[in-house]
Amino acid sequence: MRLDVAFVPTLRAPIHDSPSSARPRHLARNRHLCIVVDVIRASTSLITLVERGASRVFIAGDIDSARAAAPRTGAVLAGEQEGLAPPGFTYGNSPVELSRASVDGRPVVFVTTNGTAAIRAVTDARTVLVGALRNGAAVCREAWAEATAHGDDITIVCAGREHAFAIDDAYCAGYLIHRILESGSGDPTDAAMAAVMLFRSEPDAQAVLTRSAAGRNVIRLGLVEDITYCAQRDASSVVPRLGRELFLLETP
Repeated sequence: MRLDVAFVPTLRAPIHDSPSSARPRHLARNRHLCIVVDVIRASTSLITLVERGASRVFIAGDIDSARAAAPRTGAVLAGEQEGLAPPGFTYGNSPVELSRASVDGRPVVFVTTNGTAAIRAVTDARTVLVGALRNGAAVCREAWAEATAHGDDITIVCAGREHAFAIDDAYCAGYLIHRILESGSGDPTDAAMAAVMLFRSEPDAQAVLTRSAAGRNVIRLGLVEDITYCAQRDASSVVPRLGRELFLLETP
Protein backbone atom coordinates (compact mmCIF):
# COMPACT_ATOMS: atom_id res chain seq x y z
CA MET A 1 0.00 0.00 0.00
CA ARG A 2 1.46 3.34 -1.07
CA LEU A 3 1.21 6.14 1.51
CA ASP A 4 1.66 9.65 0.18
CA VAL A 5 1.22 13.25 1.30
CA ALA A 6 0.34 16.10 -1.04
CA PHE A 7 1.34 19.29 0.78
CA VAL A 8 -1.06 21.21 -1.48
CA PRO A 9 -3.82 19.61 -3.60
CA THR A 10 -2.02 20.34 -6.89
CA LEU A 11 0.93 18.18 -5.74
CA ARG A 12 -1.18 15.04 -5.52
CA ALA A 13 0.47 12.38 -7.64
CA PRO A 14 -1.42 11.18 -10.73
CA ILE A 15 -3.64 8.21 -10.00
CA HIS A 16 -2.13 4.98 -11.29
CA ASP A 17 -1.38 1.45 -10.14
CA SER A 18 2.39 1.67 -10.60
CA PRO A 19 4.85 3.67 -12.71
CA SER A 20 4.80 0.99 -15.42
CA SER A 21 1.08 0.29 -15.32
CA ALA A 22 -1.01 0.68 -18.45
CA ARG A 23 -4.23 0.44 -16.44
CA PRO A 24 -6.83 2.95 -17.73
CA ARG A 25 -7.34 5.99 -15.51
CA HIS A 26 -11.07 5.32 -15.03
CA LEU A 27 -10.17 1.90 -13.56
CA ALA A 28 -7.11 3.07 -11.63
CA ARG A 29 -9.22 5.58 -9.67
CA ASN A 30 -10.81 2.60 -7.89
CA ARG A 31 -7.54 2.07 -6.03
CA HIS A 32 -7.18 5.53 -4.53
CA LEU A 33 -8.30 6.90 -1.15
CA CYS A 34 -7.78 10.52 -0.10
CA ILE A 35 -7.90 12.03 3.38
CA VAL A 36 -8.34 15.80 3.11
CA VAL A 37 -6.79 17.87 5.90
CA ASP A 38 -7.39 21.54 6.70
CA VAL A 39 -6.76 21.33 10.41
CA ILE A 40 -7.17 25.11 10.99
CA ARG A 41 -10.09 25.02 10.59
CA ALA A 42 -12.32 23.53 7.89
CA SER A 43 -11.75 19.82 8.46
CA THR A 44 -12.07 20.29 12.23
CA SER A 45 -15.28 22.27 11.68
CA LEU A 46 -16.75 19.61 9.37
CA ILE A 47 -16.09 16.95 12.00
CA THR A 48 -17.84 19.14 14.55
CA LEU A 49 -20.87 19.76 12.33
CA VAL A 50 -21.35 16.02 11.85
CA GLU A 51 -20.93 15.50 15.60
CA ARG A 52 -23.68 18.06 16.17
CA GLY A 53 -26.06 15.98 14.07
CA ALA A 54 -26.21 17.85 10.76
CA SER A 55 -28.28 15.66 8.45
CA ARG A 56 -26.10 16.46 5.43
CA VAL A 57 -23.31 18.94 4.78
CA PHE A 58 -23.18 20.41 1.29
CA ILE A 59 -19.76 21.66 0.15
CA ALA A 60 -20.13 24.92 -1.75
CA GLY A 61 -17.61 26.27 -4.20
CA ASP A 62 -17.94 29.91 -3.15
CA ILE A 63 -19.88 32.30 -0.96
CA ASP A 64 -22.41 33.31 -3.64
CA SER A 65 -23.35 29.73 -4.52
CA ALA A 66 -23.71 28.93 -0.83
CA ARG A 67 -26.09 31.86 -0.34
CA ALA A 68 -28.09 30.89 -3.43
CA ALA A 69 -28.49 27.31 -2.21
CA ALA A 70 -29.83 28.11 1.24
CA PRO A 71 -33.43 28.98 0.22
CA ARG A 72 -33.90 25.90 -1.97
CA THR A 73 -32.31 23.44 0.46
CA GLY A 74 -33.52 24.94 3.73
CA ALA A 75 -29.93 24.64 4.90
CA VAL A 76 -28.06 26.49 7.59
CA LEU A 77 -25.17 28.55 6.20
CA ALA A 78 -21.74 28.10 7.79
CA GLY A 79 -18.28 29.08 6.67
CA GLU A 80 -15.88 31.95 6.40
CA GLN A 81 -14.50 34.71 4.27
CA GLU A 82 -11.18 36.13 5.47
CA GLY A 83 -11.64 34.14 8.67
CA LEU A 84 -15.08 35.37 9.70
CA ALA A 85 -18.70 34.51 8.91
CA PRO A 86 -19.88 36.31 5.75
CA PRO A 87 -23.02 38.48 6.04
CA GLY A 88 -26.14 36.33 6.18
CA PHE A 89 -24.36 33.23 7.49
CA THR A 90 -25.61 31.72 10.73
CA TYR A 91 -22.21 30.37 11.71
CA GLY A 92 -18.61 31.03 10.84
CA ASN A 93 -15.79 28.52 10.52
CA SER A 94 -15.04 28.43 14.25
CA PRO A 95 -15.19 24.83 15.50
CA VAL A 96 -15.67 26.10 19.04
CA GLU A 97 -18.72 28.08 17.89
CA LEU A 98 -19.94 25.09 15.87
CA SER A 99 -19.60 22.80 18.88
CA ARG A 100 -22.66 24.66 20.23
CA ALA A 101 -24.49 24.93 16.89
CA SER A 102 -28.16 24.00 16.64
CA VAL A 103 -28.00 21.88 13.49
CA ASP A 104 -29.32 18.52 14.70
CA GLY A 105 -31.28 16.96 11.84
CA ARG A 106 -30.74 19.98 9.59
CA PRO A 107 -28.73 20.31 6.36
CA VAL A 108 -25.78 22.70 6.32
CA VAL A 109 -24.14 24.48 3.39
CA PHE A 110 -20.46 24.97 4.20
CA VAL A 111 -17.77 26.97 2.41
CA THR A 112 -14.24 28.08 3.30
CA THR A 113 -11.30 29.47 1.41
CA ASN A 114 -8.96 26.47 1.41
CA GLY A 115 -10.61 23.40 2.95
CA THR A 116 -13.70 23.06 0.82
CA ALA A 117 -11.67 23.76 -2.32
CA ALA A 118 -9.36 20.88 -1.38
CA ILE A 119 -12.31 18.47 -1.04
CA ARG A 120 -13.63 19.52 -4.42
CA ALA A 121 -10.17 19.02 -5.96
CA VAL A 122 -9.99 15.29 -5.13
CA THR A 123 -13.36 14.01 -6.29
CA ASP A 124 -11.64 11.74 -8.82
CA ALA A 125 -10.57 9.53 -5.90
CA ARG A 126 -12.72 6.50 -5.16
CA THR A 127 -13.03 7.51 -1.49
CA VAL A 128 -12.66 10.95 0.11
CA LEU A 129 -12.51 11.24 3.91
CA VAL A 130 -11.97 14.33 6.06
CA GLY A 131 -9.25 14.16 8.67
CA ALA A 132 -7.82 16.33 11.43
CA LEU A 133 -5.99 15.89 14.69
CA ARG A 134 -9.32 15.57 16.53
CA ASN A 135 -10.39 12.46 14.61
CA GLY A 136 -6.92 11.14 13.80
CA ALA A 137 -7.30 7.65 15.23
CA ALA A 138 -10.81 7.22 13.81
CA VAL A 139 -10.05 8.41 10.28
CA CYS A 140 -6.91 6.27 10.14
CA ARG A 141 -8.83 3.18 11.24
CA GLU A 142 -11.46 3.72 8.56
CA ALA A 143 -8.90 4.53 5.88
CA TRP A 144 -6.75 1.51 6.75
CA ALA A 145 -9.71 -0.88 6.81
CA GLU A 146 -11.02 0.37 3.47
CA ALA A 147 -7.65 0.54 1.78
CA THR A 148 -6.80 -2.97 2.92
CA ALA A 149 -10.14 -4.35 1.77
CA HIS A 150 -10.01 -2.73 -1.68
CA GLY A 151 -6.28 -2.57 -2.40
CA ASP A 152 -6.24 1.22 -2.23
CA ASP A 153 -3.30 3.54 -1.94
CA ILE A 154 -3.76 6.34 0.60
CA THR A 155 -2.92 10.00 0.04
CA ILE A 156 -3.20 12.67 2.72
CA VAL A 157 -4.14 15.85 0.83
CA CYS A 158 -3.30 19.08 2.66
CA ALA A 159 -5.47 22.08 1.87
CA GLY A 160 -2.52 24.40 2.37
CA ARG A 161 -2.87 28.14 2.63
CA GLU A 162 -3.45 30.31 -0.43
CA HIS A 163 -2.14 27.54 -2.71
CA ALA A 164 1.06 27.18 -0.68
CA PHE A 165 2.55 24.90 1.97
CA ALA A 166 0.99 25.15 5.44
CA ILE A 167 2.95 23.71 8.36
CA ASP A 168 -0.19 23.00 10.40
CA ASP A 169 -1.64 20.75 7.69
CA ALA A 170 1.72 19.08 7.07
CA TYR A 171 2.07 18.36 10.80
CA CYS A 172 -1.41 16.84 10.91
CA ALA A 173 -0.63 14.77 7.81
CA GLY A 174 2.46 13.46 9.58
CA TYR A 175 0.36 12.44 12.55
CA LEU A 176 -2.08 10.57 10.30
CA ILE A 177 0.70 8.73 8.45
CA HIS A 178 2.24 7.88 11.83
CA ARG A 179 -1.07 6.38 12.98
CA ILE A 180 -1.57 4.46 9.73
CA LEU A 181 1.91 2.94 10.01
CA GLU A 182 1.01 1.81 13.52
CA SER A 183 -1.89 -0.15 12.00
CA GLY A 184 0.24 -2.14 9.60
CA SER A 185 2.83 -2.02 6.89
CA GLY A 186 2.83 0.58 4.17
CA ASP A 187 5.16 2.07 1.57
CA PRO A 188 5.58 5.75 2.47
CA THR A 189 6.80 8.18 -0.16
CA ASP A 190 9.47 10.77 0.61
CA ALA A 191 6.71 13.32 1.21
CA ALA A 192 5.00 11.00 3.68
CA MET A 193 8.27 10.36 5.50
CA ALA A 194 8.97 14.10 5.66
CA ALA A 195 5.55 14.71 7.19
CA VAL A 196 6.12 11.99 9.80
CA MET A 197 9.52 13.46 10.68
CA LEU A 198 7.88 16.87 11.16
CA PHE A 199 5.25 15.39 13.46
CA ARG A 200 7.77 13.44 15.52
CA SER A 201 10.02 16.49 15.91
CA GLU A 202 7.47 18.35 18.06
CA PRO A 203 5.15 16.57 20.50
CA ASP A 204 3.22 19.76 21.29
CA ALA A 205 0.59 20.10 18.54
CA GLN A 206 -0.75 23.35 19.95
CA ALA A 207 2.71 24.95 19.74
CA VAL A 208 2.95 24.09 16.04
CA LEU A 209 -0.57 25.28 15.27
CA THR A 210 -0.05 28.50 17.22
CA ARG A 211 3.11 29.35 15.26
CA SER A 212 1.59 28.58 11.86
CA ALA A 213 0.34 31.35 9.58
CA ALA A 214 -3.22 30.04 9.84
CA GLY A 215 -2.94 29.88 13.62
CA ARG A 216 -1.59 33.41 13.89
CA ASN A 217 -4.47 34.65 11.75
CA VAL A 218 -7.05 32.92 13.95
CA ILE A 219 -5.42 34.42 17.05
CA ARG A 220 -5.45 37.85 15.39
CA LEU A 221 -9.22 37.44 14.97
CA GLY A 222 -9.54 36.82 18.71
CA LEU A 223 -10.38 33.11 18.31
CA VAL A 224 -7.48 31.56 20.22
CA GLU A 225 -9.79 28.89 21.67
CA ASP A 226 -10.11 27.47 18.15
CA ILE A 227 -6.38 26.64 18.20
CA THR A 228 -6.73 24.64 21.42
CA TYR A 229 -9.74 22.84 19.98
CA CYS A 230 -8.02 22.02 16.68
CA ALA A 231 -4.89 20.78 18.47
CA GLN A 232 -6.67 18.07 20.47
CA ARG A 233 -5.85 14.59 19.24
CA ASP A 234 -8.30 11.70 18.94
CA ALA A 235 -11.15 13.54 20.66
CA SER A 236 -13.74 12.49 18.06
CA SER A 237 -14.82 9.22 16.46
CA VAL A 238 -16.59 11.02 13.57
CA VAL A 239 -15.18 10.55 10.05
CA PRO A 240 -16.95 12.74 7.47
CA ARG A 241 -17.04 11.05 4.07
CA LEU A 242 -17.92 12.47 0.67
CA GLY A 243 -21.12 10.79 -0.47
CA ARG A 244 -22.15 9.77 3.05
CA GLU A 245 -22.21 12.85 5.32
CA LEU A 246 -20.73 15.29 2.82
CA PHE A 247 -22.04 16.17 -0.64
CA LEU A 248 -20.96 18.59 -3.33
CA LEU A 249 -23.53 21.34 -3.65
CA GLU A 250 -24.14 20.54 -7.31
CA THR A 251 -25.41 17.05 -6.34
CA PRO A 252 -27.57 17.49 -3.22
